[in-house]
Amino acid sequence: MGLTRSVLRIIWYVFLYALVIWYTLTFSTTVAWFLFYSFTLLLLIAYLSSRHTPVISSIDWDKINNNEIVVSLTVQSKRGFPLLLSSIDLTLFKDNQQHRLHRSSFLARKVKATFEPIELSRGYHDHLTLTLDSSGLFGIFPRRLNYNIPIAVSIYPAVIQKSKRSELMRKLTQTLTPVLYSPLHEFYVKEIRSYQDRDAISSIDWKSSLRRGQWLVKDYDTLEESPFDLFFYGAVPTEFEFLLSVTYTLYKELTQSFKVNLHLVGDFDHNADIKYTQKHFLTIQPASNKEEASHILRRSLTVGRNHLIIMASDATTPSNLTEDPSVTVLDEHALHFLKGG
Repeated sequence: MGLTRSVLRIIWYVFLYALVIWYTLTFSTTVAWFLFYSFTLLLLIAYLSSRHTPVISSIDWDKINNNEIVVSLTVQSKRGFPLLLSSIDLTLFKDNQQHRLHRSSFLARKVKATFEPIELSRGYHDHLTLTLDSSGLFGIFPRRLNYNIPIAVSIYPAVIQKSKRSELMRKLTQTLTPVLYSPLHEFYVKEIRSYQDRDAISSIDWKSSLRRGQWLVKDYDTLEESPFDLFFYGAVPTEFEFLLSVTYTLYKELTQSFKVNLHLVGDFDHNADIKYTQKHFLTIQPASNKEEASHILRRSLTVGRNHLIIMASDATTPSNLTEDPSVTVLDEHALHFLKGG
């Protein structure tokens, strides 16, 4: 819009300049030549002012929640001289979003701008695109400059709100192995020995002590807790971001108390693959090859482990997956209570 107005101004000034030239050649008087030289000088100054190249400095950005950032910056002359531009329009682009600011800039040494929060998609972002539209004196001779604004932001899936998260954990206690959520580990007796001063009174085995006539305690060895595998099976785009968010929330929640083996199945760099670390939440996409994704899931299910699989209800799965007692599958229907207020 600003460029269109500037183009209209140029057309109008060209028309006036042509009229001055015609008048000067037709009526070759001192006044006519004075008008010609004055108008020529005016256009020359306007053109030279539009060649002034501003620079972007003092860039500051701040992440205000899970997926929004606020950007502030300063526009100034390269050598610190006052800007000769009549005005500037700053437009910040990211994906399909744009935020625009208009600022007067004539003879200003610095022009500061703070944009409205811009929402970022899941992934790693290293820059934003900034377009600067300016015009010289009198609003003519437009100029457009493009800049890359450096940032370094990792946007992970959204974490489910606390109330819903608590409800999710309560429901999972009914379906997952009790060992995972029990505050106690399974024990077996290693030996029965005499009570020592360093032992707690609560550790005394009263039954054995009464039978043998002395204070006895039992030493226990803990059974190794079964490995627990958390899977996200992104075989289809159905509810992909929602289910990924649930998986990320569970991973953050469970790893506070337990060792969880993460498995992310989906497309990475346009190929079906499986990844195992938190950073891959940033880059996973729905699998384009469903058969390959199903094959990857099947070969990743390890015997002797507990598996929790988050997946869409219409995803193609390996045969007999739901019949395996070590596998718990949650889809968007089972997790519908997480949506809404």
